[in-house]
Amino acid sequence: MSGYFFFTITALCGIGLFLLTSSKPSMAGDNAMGYGLGLAFLGAGFAFSSFALTITILTKEGFRWVANDAGIRTATVLLAWLGIAAATFFCAVFKVEWNSDDDNTYPSFLHTLALWQGQVWIPLLWLVACFLSLRAPGPGSLSPVVRNVTFFAGLIVSVVYTGGLLLGYLRDSARQAELERASRQTQEDRFRQETLAFLASQRPDDPILPLLVHTNRFQTEEVRQAALAKIKAHADWENELLALLKDQRTYREVYYFLDGNPVPHPDRFTTPLNESIDWLSASIEADIKNSNNLQSWSFDSYGIDRLLRTIDAQFGHQGVDFYPQVLRLKQALHTTPPERFKGVAFDAADGVEAWLRSHKK
Repeated sequence: MSGYFFFTITALCGIGLFLLTSSKPSMAGDNAMGYGLGLAFLGAGFAFSSFALTITILTKEGFRWVANDAGIRTATVLLAWLGIAAATFFCAVFKVEWNSDDDNTYPSFLHTLALWQGQVWIPLLWLVACFLSLRAPGPGSLSPVVRNVTFFAGLIVSVVYTGGLLLGYLRDSARQAELERASRQTQEDRFRQETLAFLASQRPDDPILPLLVHTNRFQTEEVRQAALAKIKAHADWENELLALLKDQRTYREVYYFLDGNPVPHPDRFTTPLNESIDWLSASIEADIKNSNNLQSWSFDSYGIDRLLRTIDAQFGHQGVDFYPQVLRLKQALHTTPPERFKGVAFDAADGVEAWLRSHKK
């Protein structure tokens, strides 16, 4: 009896989809919302009830005629159910909601079948096959022929339809990815042009501090070279840079420049750079103790990775031992946080610990 119960529920959901899509609804305001909710409810109802019907018939071996092998039989029947459910729902959707523009990535036959009331006759093929599989055919009955024809016709149509859906989805995904890539490129181009315009506006008597962030190794070469040219247009740029490194308010900005850009006299920078690590450690320790929002990425913007690369590339062989200060930096990153942030591990600590391991004496 459970099979006939699920058959009835499935049939009622199919009839509901037909009635809902029998005329073009008004897609304004609450009508559009009501139509969408009705479509979702009936589509889900059809999918779940037809699945329950399918499992019931499989359990009672009503689909034994599909194939002798149980695994092949189950896979074939479930594939047919999945295709029927998808084709039924999307036929109902595409009958009313179809993008007729040239950029529609879904094959046009999906819309054609929807206009041919595919949400009615596609599930009907399945329901006929299921109904005839619920009972044994009588002697001389045509029901086995009808059952077989409707089942495999529904299977073929549903496989073709879902194949079209998959093709459209893949095309649409590729198009969206291309649009996102083009959008990102447009934003990057606009930002680069704005940055270049800003750099071009800088005069030799302007401070070099705003220029430093544009000199890091990850900037585009065009922007980086423009920023470096503006900095080196200052007659005393090295002393200006050194003064910023010795200032607790600006030393971290200097890390942008030192990471990838050699200075004429590195020996003048080693001691101030080493001392700046103590300031960095003290700042991190205070921030951990007083913060109300600690995350694993909290100190990613503090320039620790730039600092470590700078030491290795330019200042590690200038007669100053950076190891004790970097060790102090590690200890600062492991400062005990407020109770509510216990267990938070900072990503920046990984780079510091890796540096210490590679420089351990």
